[in-house]
Amino acid sequence: MATAKLTESLRRAGFTAYESEAYIALLKARELTAEDISRTTKIPITRVYGTLEQLMQKGFARIVQSRPKRYHAVPPNQAKQEYLVSLRRSFESNLLSLEEIMYTLQKEVEPLYVEGHLQVKAEELLEPLENLQVMERRTSEQLQRADKEVLISTALFSWFPKIRERLRDALDRDVKVRILMQFNQSQMRRNLSELNKAGAQIRDTRDPWHPVRGTLIDNKELVFVIWAAEETERHWNPIVYIPHYTRNPGFIRIFRESFDFRWGSAKRITTRSRAS
Repeated sequence: MATAKLTESLRRAGFTAYESEAYIALLKARELTAEDISRTTKIPITRVYGTLEQLMQKGFARIVQSRPKRYHAVPPNQAKQEYLVSLRRSFESNLLSLEEIMYTLQKEVEPLYVEGHLQVKAEELLEPLENLQVMERRTSEQLQRADKEVLISTALFSWFPKIRERLRDALDRDVKVRILMQFNQSQMRRNLSELNKAGAQIRDTRDPWHPVRGTLIDNKELVFVIWAAEETERHWNPIVYIPHYTRNPGFIRIFRESFDFRWGSAKRITTRSRAS
């Protein structure tokens, strides 16, 4: 194959001009030092070692352990396989990094697109939250803004300690607090008794539990999560989906109506009563 044609093929395969020159030189000789390659090509000695390093990373060259170091070309079939594996690994790594970048970019540009094209603010529909920890922080922030009413619907209120102070502050501001949950833990009874004494209304739902958890503030801000579960009847071992925040009146109305309906049939919990 003519050198010019081979150089063009190597370029199309992703080789730089220096890499192509060095590789062709190695193909024509059994072994070469870096100085040999610089002398027989147009590659400056200051660039030879970096060029050879790139060839080795691609899988087309190897070092012969001697002094001075000598290099030889890897058999073409083996080099091809190693190069393709290297390219695939690099592509997958770059793709993963790009996916993360695009995910972040989407979250940044989506509100602009929705507001500009649909004439509605994105937060008036649904704002995805990264995880449950972010959801709990957002809930805590909402509680600070509560002015009239807080509705909490949950199964096992294991996240109560994370918002305890905010709930107490809300009660001190005469905000009405209603908590609907599955009240079957003695430890949770002790944790919630202080809120009950402070004026919070707490009820134990008797119905099969809905795989939904949410906090509604002043009937205008809702943080919620809907999950799937491995056990469909009791919803144990939840597989959590992404939580969301919304100010959309439709979502808020659905949550509110469901809460009020189940509240009506739930058992009232006081510091004197016993959970069933």
